[in-house]
Amino acid sequence: MPDIRAIHGLRYDLGHIGALADVIATPADVLTPEQIDELYKRHPANVVRVLTNRDEPGDDEVNNRNSRAKRFLTDWQRQGVLQREPDPAIYVYHQEFNWQGQQVTRRGFLAGVMLEDIDQEQYEAVQVMLTENGSSSLQQLHAIAADVTPQVALYADPRISVQHELDSHIATATPLIAKDQAGVIHRLWPVTDHNLIGSIREKMSHRRLLQANQDAYAASTLYRYELAQRGDLTPQHPANVALTAFFEMSEPGFEVLPRFPLAHQAPALSSEEMIERLGIHFDCQNFGKGPGTAADLWEELQTSGELGHLGIYCAADESWLSVKLTADGQLRMEEATPERDDVWRELDNNLWEWLILTELLETASAKETFVRTVDHLVEALDKDTAKSIPLAALLRPITMTQYQDLVNRDVGFLEAIAIGPLPPCGMVIHPFS
Repeated sequence: MPDIRAIHGLRYDLGHIGALADVIATPADVLTPEQIDELYKRHPANVVRVLTNRDEPGDDEVNNRNSRAKRFLTDWQRQGVLQREPDPAIYVYHQEFNWQGQQVTRRGFLAGVMLEDIDQEQYEAVQVMLTENGSSSLQQLHAIAADVTPQVALYADPRISVQHELDSHIATATPLIAKDQAGVIHRLWPVTDHNLIGSIREKMSHRRLLQANQDAYAASTLYRYELAQRGDLTPQHPANVALTAFFEMSEPGFEVLPRFPLAHQAPALSSEEMIERLGIHFDCQNFGKGPGTAADLWEELQTSGELGHLGIYCAADESWLSVKLTADGQLRMEEATPERDDVWRELDNNLWEWLILTELLETASAKETFVRTVDHLVEALDKDTAKSIPLAALLRPITMTQYQDLVNRDVGFLEAIAIGPLPPCGMVIHPFS
């Protein structure tokens, strides 16, 4: 369970910079070159100079983009542009943005979260993972010795008790406000009341966290481990915690991302053979021919209110099937997964893996790969002229309400979640010195 900590954050002094909107920036990995140029011109103390400093002629091992980023951070502190919070604080944080055609406000807070201990074997495994994923999070921590990009973590709190307490505390307080390049309005309230911080820490200690960016969290654990190996990590060292934005899962704007399976070692069945294998467990209809039909079928699935409504592609005759779970199928799923409950059994992904592949097709390991969009699914199937992907499926992701229910009941289930808009860099910086 999470151990939340107040931090001595660095914040821009408005007397030096004028407007907070001029110095914040979107996280570096989603900035375009044109946006970076705009931020460079917007203000000489814009945090983009720390996030993604430019290469310059004459750069060497001593003077380079990383050393300049660190120097900017140091100079801004010395000049008073950035000022350290005198007392440890957490930060109530709201975002206002357009979502599904409506202006919504997402509420949360910024604080530190205590990092987990790892050993040498875990350290090496995580290093490999970050390298394979092309993550630069650890390099940035090495370069500037500070958290500039807040991580994002979601938690389930059915009574919204954490947010209610925070909202009550700031009801009459004036926030810091900044509007970013995308038109998102960010509001921040520093909170140093130790009684409130203690109450939030206690409540959050009973919540399970879902890290939205596993690479960033992993990089923070590696950095902390390296400090410990050098003997530089004291119990009070700031690098024991990672700067994190915490949001309750029912806040607006979060969506579980689709994950469409491509089954590489499944039986090469025609649509007629698939219908026969699914038998009484699914009502099946031929939907159309060719990979491109996936777009129309996906639109139908998204508007369907029926449980267990899936799309299955049979490469043998390049046909899509629209299949719907029957009462017999529900009973077979119960028999196949007696240790699970009905909510878990009704999820499309579990029906595909446990009922269709494992039980009805008797394919325990189909060696699947996954894509996130229908366009990528169609592209993969179009390119598969050798029919090395016998089966594929369109599976609806679970809703955030379902996800919250699974988390509350401690059901093991992990899915990627669309987070945007992200908290900006520069609202609060967490230095390691």
